[in-house]
Amino acid sequence: MLMFRQYIIPVLVLFGASIWFATAQDPLAQHSNNDLAHDEQTLKRFGIASDGPSLLEFFRRRTRTDEELDALRKRAAQLGSGVFSVRAKATDELIRVGRVALPALRETAKSSDPETARRAEYCIGVIEQNTNHGLPAYAARVLVERKPPGTIETLLAYLPFADETWIEEEIRDSIKRIAFVDGKAADVLEHALTDPMTPRRAAAAWIVGYSNDPQQRQKVMERLADDSSDVRLRAASSLLATREPQAVPVVIALLTVDSAEIAGRAEDLLFRLAGESAPAVWLGGADNNGRKVQSAWQAWWKAYQPKIDWKSIKVEDQPFGYTLIAENQRPDGSGQLYELNKAGQIRWQVKIQNPIDVQPLSGGRVLVADSRASQIYEMDSRGVIGWKHTGLAPTSVQRLPNGNTVVSTYQKIMEVTREGKVIFTHVTQGHTYHARKLPDNHYVWIDASGEIAEIDANGKLLHKTRLGGGLAWGSIEPLRNGRYLVALGGVGKVQEVDMAGKVYWEKSVNNPNRATRLANGNTLVASHGDACVYEFDSKGNELWKRGCTGRPFAALRR
Repeated sequence: MLMFRQYIIPVLVLFGASIWFATAQDPLAQHSNNDLAHDEQTLKRFGIASDGPSLLEFFRRRTRTDEELDALRKRAAQLGSGVFSVRAKATDELIRVGRVALPALRETAKSSDPETARRAEYCIGVIEQNTNHGLPAYAARVLVERKPPGTIETLLAYLPFADETWIEEEIRDSIKRIAFVDGKAADVLEHALTDPMTPRRAAAAWIVGYSNDPQQRQKVMERLADDSSDVRLRAASSLLATREPQAVPVVIALLTVDSAEIAGRAEDLLFRLAGESAPAVWLGGADNNGRKVQSAWQAWWKAYQPKIDWKSIKVEDQPFGYTLIAENQRPDGSGQLYELNKAGQIRWQVKIQNPIDVQPLSGGRVLVADSRASQIYEMDSRGVIGWKHTGLAPTSVQRLPNGNTVVSTYQKIMEVTREGKVIFTHVTQGHTYHARKLPDNHYVWIDASGEIAEIDANGKLLHKTRLGGGLAWGSIEPLRNGRYLVALGGVGKVQEVDMAGKVYWEKSVNNPNRATRLANGNTLVASHGDACVYEFDSKGNELWKRGCTGRPFAALRR
């Protein structure tokens, strides 16, 4: 049997929404009554009732027939018409339709014709600026709690009209929560395995693959030959999670598909399966093209297939072993984000201005706090920026399970929705370096004076404790045991403390900027003073070290 390290990140991370990677990164983050109350309050703020029948109607109003969707695609194609009046009319009608038109517009925006792509982007911009964003994600989570008859059918029907990838993923996750009775998937999901719409087939393949019913899983195996690479990958991911080795060659074949996102997710799945035995090549690496990487994995499968104990292996529990580092103050004055594999080789790297904090998200994306650029944003491993929020100089950033983002500046702690609406602000008294929101809706932070503090959801101060003298930088991380792991830059210590300041564990480190506790009990520390990243065991012994060209401000392991 292949041996694996014992810390857990669910396989759902590979295909779930970005909020699910936040859950995996933060062991305290769970679906709770607080999350449900937040979702209900968000819907109420936009005038949406949160009872079951009202939420069903919410999705049904936003769902079109297959014929209507095809008509939207044809209308979007007219954005490239050679007749001006046709282009103008198509533009007006698509904007009037609103968010339902976004999936068709995003397809059209990929057109090789500059005029067609430009008009599609214009429509997308107008619609996003003038409509509410992300409401279906909140509505789906509340709906599956209410679970009125027709919930699965309604959400499944809506999937092709989800206007953002993360919303589509959140709806799939919501369906999965109520999909099974005695281990068998609902009949409507089994029937959706042959639905003509790709998003529905993909969702069904991913969910039904977890069924305890061998006949249902056999039908998912048929989707391994689906025309859609997305359906093939989602079918393979759930089948591997239920220990079906027939899925492995399909995943290897996906390494050379045109979609960089799907190829990257297939590669991640293979790294989870292989563990320490993975070949030392990867997509995007130096001199590594898709064919070369695919050949290496084919050779790996031939060699290791007989050695895998499929009765014991748990692909969903397998970590990548990647280390993500945010580095500043390099010799040329730049900053850089990069990720290392277990062998210490750089998988990808992107130059950015001043990365102060970073958090891995699903699909190979990262959430970045860039203080010099005065913004927080999502970015992929090629440096392409997606979602962003500007106009602030961040010192830390945290993506929450509900999709919101907590960000600290020197003077404030804020919570921002994906629409860019600031729903919480607390003015701090010190030079705030790092802040985190807790599952009970409290916020904690550490500042330059060496104080840690906690407030409730209304901003009322609950606790404040001084840990030491003035800090050069610092971080605070909540732990499962109710304590906090703090990095005390300038003081030269990493400590596990409670809010009264009692020290339970301590390690001297030269000017630590950031410390994080790994699920195996070890501690990862970014040292500004030594310009390197360390991993220490529970006794403080050094297990791993990585020297940096600049000063590491954050380091995380996934």
